Amino acid sequence: MREAEHIGRRRLRRRFGIGTRLTLGLAAVAAVVLVAHVLATRTTRAAVEAVRSMRTVHEPLAHRASVILQELGAYDRAVGDDVESDSNRDLPALSAAGDALQSAVGRYFDGAPRPNLTPATRALRNELLAHIQDGRQLALDAAQRTQWREQRREALKRVYHLIATAGGTGLTIHGQVIARPSLSALAKAIDAVRYSYGPSGVTAARERRFEAVLRAHAAQLARSPGSAWMGVVQSDFARAAGLRIALERLDRRDLAARRALLDQSGVLTSQVQNDLQEPARLGLLNAARHAAVSAEAAEHTVTASGLAVLVVMAIVSALLAASISLPVRRLTAATRLLASGDRTVRAPRGGSAEIDELAESFNTMADRIAQAEVDLRAHQAELEQHVAERTRQLHHLAHHDPLTQLPNRRQLADRLAGALTRARQTGRRVALLFVDMDNFKSLNDTLGHNFGDRVLQGIAARLQAAAGANSLVARLGGDEFTLLIEELRTVEEVEQRAAGLVATLQQPLTIEGRALATTASVGASLFPDHADDPEGLLRAADVALFRAKELGRNRFALYRPALYDAAAQRFRMEQALRQAVEAGELLLMFQPEVALGGCEVNTLEALLRWRKPSGRIATATEFIHIAEKSGLIHELTAWVLRSATSTVAAWRAAGWRDARVAINVSPPQFFESDFVSQIASTLESTGLPPGALELELTETVLQTGAATIDALRRLRELGVSIALDDFGIGYSSLTSLEQLPINRVKLDRMLIEGIDSNPRSAAIVRSIVTLCHGLGLQVVAEGVERPTQLEFLTHCGPLAVQGYLLAHPVEAAAAPEEAQAAAARARACLAAAPATPLTLVGSRKRLVIPS
Repeated sequence: MREAEHIGRRRLRRRFGIGTRLTLGLAAVAAVVLVAHVLATRTTRAAVEAVRSMRTVHEPLAHRASVILQELGAYDRAVGDDVESDSNRDLPALSAAGDALQSAVGRYFDGAPRPNLTPATRALRNELLAHIQDGRQLALDAAQRTQWREQRREALKRVYHLIATAGGTGLTIHGQVIARPSLSALAKAIDAVRYSYGPSGVTAARERRFEAVLRAHAAQLARSPGSAWMGVVQSDFARAAGLRIALERLDRRDLAARRALLDQSGVLTSQVQNDLQEPARLGLLNAARHAAVSAEAAEHTVTASGLAVLVVMAIVSALLAASISLPVRRLTAATRLLASGDRTVRAPRGGSAEIDELAESFNTMADRIAQAEVDLRAHQAELEQHVAERTRQLHHLAHHDPLTQLPNRRQLADRLAGALTRARQTGRRVALLFVDMDNFKSLNDTLGHNFGDRVLQGIAARLQAAAGANSLVARLGGDEFTLLIEELRTVEEVEQRAAGLVATLQQPLTIEGRALATTASVGASLFPDHADDPEGLLRAADVALFRAKELGRNRFALYRPALYDAAAQRFRMEQALRQAVEAGELLLMFQPEVALGGCEVNTLEALLRWRKPSGRIATATEFIHIAEKSGLIHELTAWVLRSATSTVAAWRAAGWRDARVAINVSPPQFFESDFVSQIASTLESTGLPPGALELELTETVLQTGAATIDALRRLRELGVSIALDDFGIGYSSLTSLEQLPINRVKLDRMLIEGIDSNPRSAAIVRSIVTLCHGLGLQVVAEGVERPTQLEFLTHCGPLAVQGYLLAHPVEAAAAPEEAQAAAARARACLAAAPATPLTLVGSRKRLVIPS
């Protein structure tokens, strides 16, 4: 066996691998591509060279020859225009045309690339330059002609002027023109010469006529106008005649030159076309033909190369298919058979080294798969057992609370539906009890969530122990539990079970060695007394639970239809309150606090009111509890804070510099984590100094622990005053007055009510005031409604009073005036008070207050 494996390995080493085969095939293809590239490069280079020659040599030469033709024609036209013109205005254009032609000739013969110069082309260049000079000479002759003509006209004009001034045109005497015959004849003769435009012979005859008339009257004219006059006339006329003769000679000479120039222009044009333009055009055509031939050859080379590459690739592909593709297909077929379940199939060996090794690996894998199937069947039974166990666990998690392992809301719904079905068949009652732990949130916040979870587990265990037969305890979430009781006959049974639960949950609960006093509120509903479907029973039990909490917690309540009506009324009130917030029906009213020391008013308490659509104004006590339970209290408090601070800031800006405002803060709003920052941002936005704001908090808020103390201290550091409101009716210890960072204490109206009739009340109030003053706290007495109460309070030291005796709450617009009126009423009441202390006698116990 080992010898056979060794022989197999040697055969494996003698086989070419896929990489080697692919390398050989790619090398053959690369060789063909390289040869094709060399051939294509050669032909392409020839084509490119032909195109480059066409663009850099022949095209520029053809273009420059065309420019020479254009400039030659333009120059000849300019010469003709200048010669035919009577003025020198066309001379600059002629000069520019000559320069352009000369420049075009220079660019053709001297520019790059330089043309092949022959004797004919050199002679042509000289002829072109001579042609330019001939044209310029004609232009100079034309300018000379124009100058001589102008000089002749001036000479004749002077002769005419001399004759006219001498009397040649006659003198007008008494309406008749009298002229000397000699001068008149001279004037007519000179006019004939001046306006002679015919052939030169006619002009010469008229000149001779003038000379004859001048000689005929020479003696007479020598006497008058004089011999000097005669000399000037003869001299100017002789000059005009000489200029005419010179012009005739110049015209005869230029006529031959112009004809020669025109003939030379045609010859030069033909020579430029034949000797310059035609060779350039032929060179351009030859270069283009050579480029086309080279491009066609390159195209044939590329096509042949492509075919050669395809042939080589086809051969290589066939060889690779024979050594790779066929063995791979055999291996693929064996793989399909193995995948279909045939564990006896094995792949044949052969092909390239890698394919042969892959076939060997496949056969090894097939052996291992067969063995693995045997092992898999052994483990399958064990896996099915694990799956079944996990399914049971998932079902338990889906129907139980993970913390307490009690049934959850889903299982409760299923069990409740089944209980109602059974109750309809047996005619028995079904009870649903909602259990909610009292003040669990405070416990959770104080001792931590982990400790709270252990408390919930202890409560769950206690509820299961107290549930009794035919019962199901479920946890709905948080600190809410539900108890489902079946097979009940009477309502009294439900009441007994509910009372037992309340009593059980009152027992101290020991968690981690700590004994906790817990209480719970329970709401109960019955089938079919209160509802005949699960949703109705759940809703009724929830309404009953709300009633139990309203009654003071730590008790149970059984559902009654009136409770649902009350819940509906609360819901309607909540919706109306939301609409009131959106519609702007809320308003603030302000009640002054009068400082008795100087009968001054600087602080006003902001009181929230609701102006209903009917016109009635509701006080905060009618709706504030709804706002707290529905979450609207946050929005209301923010609105009150913003409106009150804006109003007081406006008063201070208007001149009431010491105005302050006191605002009641609800516990839910105070417990918000961003309450202090909200106060700071409101003060900053309204511009109200922190010292002008006082927050009134109840004893309930101030007893909630270290977090509350920290918030109060932050407010004090901000500069905001803190007042303890409704003091005297709660459960605060007097030591809290010393520990809490507060500024003022507001005595509740229940304490003030009996101070003028009950010695105990008077003593209590006086003691509290003295205690507060000793602690450095200011005191405000609320609910002062009688003059005798005000008189008593004046003897208790410096404090402020608030009540209907001095002022009622008014809207913001009337508040400043009402504050002044309250101070005036206080002064009037104090002035009318008796000088001696009051005493209580008889049934009224007239109170004596020592001074």
